[in-house]
Amino acid sequence: MIIAKPEWFKKTKYRGWDADIKTWQGAVYVAAVIIVFLFLALNPFMDKMDKVILIGIWALFFLIDLVDVLWKLKKDEREKIHEAFADRNAAWVMMIVLSLGFFMELIYSVLQKSLYIDPFLLIALIAGIIVKIISEYKLEKED
Repeated sequence: MIIAKPEWFKKTKYRGWDADIKTWQGAVYVAAVIIVFLFLALNPFMDKMDKVILIGIWALFFLIDLVDVLWKLKKDEREKIHEAFADRNAAWVMMIVLSLGFFMELIYSVLQKSLYIDPFLLIALIAGIIVKIISEYKLEKED
C-alpha cells in the first residue's frame, strides 16, 4: 500500500480491471490524482520533455498504487474463479492479437525487403510464454 487503501474502493463487475469509489476518501484520492495530472499536463511554465517525464512518473506511481488496491480487494471463492476464467480468456485474446500483429509485421517486412519487427510485440509474446511456463510448473509442483 502506497497511499490508497482497499477499503476506499469496491470491485467492479463487467468493466475489466478497475474499482469503483466506495468512500469519500476514495473520491478525494481520485480527485487528487486527476488534479496533479492536469497540473502537470497544463502547466505552461514547464518544458515539454519535463512534462512527459513527470506525467510518466505520476502515471507509474498511480498504476502501482491501483494494482496494489486491486490485489487486496476482498473476493469470495466464486468471484476468484470467475476472475481467473475472465483473465485467462483475456490473455488468450491478447496473445492471438499480438501474434497476428507479429506475423503481419513479419510479412510486411519481407515484402519491403527488410527485416523489422516491433520489439514490444516480440517481448510481450515471449514474456507471456515464460509466465505461462512458470505458472504451470509452480501449480503442478503444488499439487
